[in-house]
Amino acid sequence: MSFLLLLGQPGVGKCRLIESIVNNYENVVWITTTYTAEKIRKKLGDKIWVIDAFSWGPKIEIREKDYILTNPVNLNEISLAFSKVLDKIEGDYIVVLNSISGLAAYNPLQKVANLLRVLITKIEIDKAKAIFTLVSGAQDKQYEIGTMIFFPNIVELFERSVRVLKSSKREIEKGEYEVERAKEILIKLLEN
Repeated sequence: MSFLLLLGQPGVGKCRLIESIVNNYENVVWITTTYTAEKIRKKLGDKIWVIDAFSWGPKIEIREKDYILTNPVNLNEISLAFSKVLDKIEGDYIVVLNSISGLAAYNPLQKVANLLRVLITKIEIDKAKAIFTLVSGAQDKQYEIGTMIFFPNIVELFERSVRVLKSSKREIEKGEYEVERAKEILIKLLEN
């Protein structure tokens, strides 16, 4: 299973870490609930596909690879946009959903869980890779735990360390590691 949940406080470096990983992929689908498509493009360029579930409708110039949702609270829009993007992609891909916490602000766990099931099922069928993020403490503990049950790999990022909470890979044991190993650990957890 080549998908994982990356936890961490705001500003700890989750996005920087993910950006350093996705730069090695030809097809990247970035689902954002925390930044505009424009801001994601400034960081990652034009090669990625962006599903913007943050902006509430097009307010900027829309590019060919942008899907800016008119109502991000409607999780079906995210699912439909994801399907449309995948119809246009050829070959392997990696998905980033940054952040589940952005969905939690407007939706109960049951609705978010249904969206996660849809996305993860498609990712598994396609033998693709995915990184989902969750801001530690941004939602109640029950919501966090309810979200974690979907993931075979869970990593928590701190300023000076990285903690593997759950791993489907024998070579990556649960425990705390130096933060410099975070990229290596995530790449290993994403291997098929």
